[in-house]
Amino acid sequence: MKAMKTVSTIALACALALGAMAGSPALAKKEPEAAAAPKPSAKVLPLAVEIQTALGKKDYETAKAKLAAVEPLIATDDDKLFVGQFYLQTGQGVNDNAMILHGIDLMIASNKAAPSILPALYANQGTLAYNAKDYAKANQAMMQAFNLGSTDQNVVPVLFETMRSQPLKALQFLNEAIDKANAAGKPVPNEWYGQGFNIAYQVKSSSPDYAAVRQQASGLIKKWVVAVPKGDVWHDAMIFFMEGAVGDNDYKIDANRLLLASGGLHNANEYLEYAELVYLRFPGEAKAVLDAGVKKGLVNFATNRNASEINQIATTKMPADKASLAASDKSARAAATGKAALSTADAYLGYGEYAKALDLYNVALQKGGVDANVVNTRIGIALYKSGDAAGAKAAFAKVTGQRKDLADLWAILIDHPSQG
Repeated sequence: MKAMKTVSTIALACALALGAMAGSPALAKKEPEAAAAPKPSAKVLPLAVEIQTALGKKDYETAKAKLAAVEPLIATDDDKLFVGQFYLQTGQGVNDNAMILHGIDLMIASNKAAPSILPALYANQGTLAYNAKDYAKANQAMMQAFNLGSTDQNVVPVLFETMRSQPLKALQFLNEAIDKANAAGKPVPNEWYGQGFNIAYQVKSSSPDYAAVRQQASGLIKKWVVAVPKGDVWHDAMIFFMEGAVGDNDYKIDANRLLLASGGLHNANEYLEYAELVYLRFPGEAKAVLDAGVKKGLVNFATNRNASEINQIATTKMPADKASLAASDKSARAAATGKAALSTADAYLGYGEYAKALDLYNVALQKGGVDANVVNTRIGIALYKSGDAAGAKAAFAKVTGQRKDLADLWAILIDHPSQG
């Protein structure tokens, strides 16, 4: 866990805590005060005046000595507020975080600090406690700050870090924090999403909370690609979702299609993995994928032997494969089930013949014997690629079960196009 930056609102909190009183000689003179103004007890008052005088001269060593003498005399909540304020100022003066934290502790314990400064006090208490490795105290303080509406940049990261031993709780909180910020129209730091992604990715399938963690992570990641619609975010998002689809090549194919569409394929190996998934069944798609990699400057047939071999195989297969589609189309329409129609529609999709693909996908649904969620996913993809965004979203909305997250992500891409 890395140290968090102590924010400057401490100084503001000090100024607000005592208002004009801290900057005037009124303590000794006992000038008329508002009814709610804090009053040091009789034993504390003389030393409070001396401490204030020392602080005015930036004589922090004298202030420290006087604080040691006055603390045993604290008898009231008003005393706690005054002495806490002086500890805080002195701690700042000598750069002593332990002293600053003690001062904030006293101010909070006084129950006299103005409500307007409580979010800052709790946020700074949490930051200092976290840096002192008192994670339980940091969690408690930051939760108070969060609930009070603090906008301090450390609140959410510290809370999340102190919950790392409870990934489900941490992700639930992070989703709540992001929803709260979005509802208020406030920006959400990209780091929040990254923290959530990292902790979710580390949870093992043997964990009793695994399913619940993935559900929370799924919601978080969908918000991430909406907030930061860039290829590198799509790349990480799809790694997470593809991890849960081990052995399901159809899912992996459609996930890779989404990666390609969102700019989420990052290197030659990823283009090659996609091509390897499809080149035997859909050589046209494999060729298109490798060509896209070449265009991006990520695939080089002269130096990448595997890519060159797959490209050659796909290129060789394509003429006969395309020539066979008319017969396959006719045969699929006469078949008892929709399996042949699905397979032929997939081939059409790989060649970019979206109208023909859509026609046969609907035949597959009508005949049955196929996974409707797979078919509706691919109907959505074909409509998306043909420019029918509304139709694509309607198709993706029909997808349920294990493919729902994938369909949701396709719909998100439609509404939030990747920015590269």
